[in-house]
Amino acid sequence: MIVRPFRLSDADTVVGWFKTAREVATWGSPARRFPLDTVEIAGFFAETGGERPAKRMWIGEDANGHAAATATTFLNWDQAIARMALIGVDPACRGQGLALPFLRDVVDATMDSAPFARLELNVYTFNEPAIRTYERLGFVREGVHRSSARFGSERWDTAHMAMLRDEWEAERAGRSIASTR
Repeated sequence: MIVRPFRLSDADTVVGWFKTAREVATWGSPARRFPLDTVEIAGFFAETGGERPAKRMWIGEDANGHAAATATTFLNWDQAIARMALIGVDPACRGQGLALPFLRDVVDATMDSAPFARLELNVYTFNEPAIRTYERLGFVREGVHRSSARFGSERWDTAHMAMLRDEWEAERAGRSIASTR
């Protein structure tokens, strides 16, 4: 998996991954429009420029150069907090073990880019595969916001997870030690 900055031309590929309103809501939130369109993604992309961007967007390419995963980090420079969001994997690539290495690289790039004290994310509690991936990355569940999102007649609970800088540094050091064995 190669991780690179998102290009606006990637938007056409990413919008094709979400075939239902539920998929869009699970990816972004029930506030996202369905069908997802490139205009909405272009709005996020517009905030990625400059020395201290509000967002960074990422694409993970598989060995064939196919965009297989995406994530966005929202950056609060004043509070030294980053938040990962809009995490998605091409449905054709799910179950292949791509999410973990992709997200590990996104976490590393985010934490390497500035002295962020904290990296956090929200995930709906029914998304158990994503939660397992985030826990394997070193994220800690800090709590659940019950009935925090409405999708149609359903109410969804949102788990709040985070990783502190020292936890990331320890996890990264452990990877370095393991790779020398």
